[in-house]
Parts: sequence; C-alpha cells; structure tokens
Amino acid sequence: MNPVVNPVVIDGVTLDVQEFPVPGAPALLVLPGGGFREHTPHDGEGYAHRLNSLGLGAVVLRYRLRPDPFPLALQQARTALAALLAGDLLAGADCARTGVIGSSAGGLLAGLLATGAVLSVEPPPATVPRPAFHVQSYGLADLALLPDAAVAALLGDRSGLAAELSPVHHVTAGTAPTFVWATAQDRPGLPNALAWARVLAEHDVPVELHVYPEGGHGVGLADGVAHGAFGQRAIPHTAQWTEAFRRWLVLTVGPW
Repeated sequence: MNPVVNPVVIDGVTLDVQEFPVPGAPALLVLPGGGFREHTPHDGEGYAHRLNSLGLGAVVLRYRLRPDPFPLALQQARTALAALLAGDLLAGADCARTGVIGSSAGGLLAGLLATGAVLSVEPPPATVPRPAFHVQSYGLADLALLPDAAVAALLGDRSGLAAELSPVHHVTAGTAPTFVWATAQDRPGLPNALAWARVLAEHDVPVELHVYPEGGHGVGLADGVAHGAFGQRAIPHTAQWTEAFRRWLVLTVGPW
C-alpha cells in the first residue's frame, strides 16, 4: 500500500509523518534509527511496508534531530502516539491496540514512551500516553552501556541527561509488554537487548527476547531489500524476527 505523506499539526506540534493504513487493524508508531543525525529508511518506511504485509497499520515519524536538543524528539513522539491512540492519525485503525517500535536511537524514544517517562528539562505534559505494546529492534536501553564518545555523538550538549534518558531507569510494572530482538554480532544492540530483558523481568513486565547469530547493528529486516545505503544484507535466519514478532503480538493483543 502506498504511504500517505502528511505533515500534520496536532496540539500546536508539527509532525512529519508517513501513514501506512490498514483499516480495522492494530497500528504501530515507527521510530527509525539514525543516531539522532538522520532517519534511516530501512527501519522506517521499510518496517512500515513489512508491518502492512502482516496486516498491521503503521505511522513513521520523522522526529527532531540534532542540533535540536532533547526533549523535542520525545515531545514529538509523545504527541504522535497520543494522536494515534485518539484516532487523529491513521484513520480507521484499531486505536485500543496501538504499539510503538523503535530501532537503535529510535528505540530510546520508544522506550521512554513505553515507560511513560517525563524529563526534568520539560514542563509536565497534559497527558502521558502509553502504548499497548512495545517493540525494541536493537534499541537503546541504558546509555551507560555505550562509550562516552558514542553518548556525546547521540546527545551533544545534553550528555548530562544520559542516565535520565536511559529508558531502563523508568521501567515499572506498568510498562507495556515488550518484544526485544538483536543479534549476537551487534556490539551496542546486544547488551542493550539483554538489559531490556533483565529489567523488564525484574518488574514482572511480559517480555520476549530473541538473539540471532548473524547481523551487525542496524541490520533492519535482514531481507536484502535496499533502502538507499541501508538494508542490503539478506540474512534469512535473522529475517525471521518479523514472524516471531507477529506470533508474539497475536498472543499479546489477540488476532486481527
């Protein structure tokens, strides 16, 4: 299904989104990776097309990047999730079964949404929306697991917020059920995936973890479909993560 490119203004916040509707189906807010320097298309639009093939709707958000400081990206993501839950994005979606999927840096945003985090540097929002489910695709859980130089590259002059911006520090029993995957060859992704699973389990949050043998950081769908400079590698075993996610989601939210 062809995406609808649609800059929208919601509650005074301009969102740059692509909508991939599947009427009546659960939907996901897709937060692509890119180190807060770009939005990598293979885990943005690429994921959305794959979600459509699974019968799921998707909204890809191009959140604010550096040099814009936090919390702008989080506020945009929060606004987009609230709009999706309210039916103001992706008309006809099953709003009660709305989730979020984040990859790499986008996983940091997804984790902050799933935990309902509000940062000390932002005014308290009127509402703090929560997704019904949460997917971490080699996403960041704890910035203490990254080298200082990598944290500085991600956050710039907001590096002092690294602990507060680490979603695992906000996990409670109310965090959304979570599907986590990474590969054993992914140096930043694997320790963060393990941290997600450990902390979620400690708080009795339902969690499913998959670690695949092959694929470096940012491998995406691993189906060999290129999106610009990204996603060229075809790794059939790793590519099974989307089917594992579909089975998990049926158990988590029910069939669609």
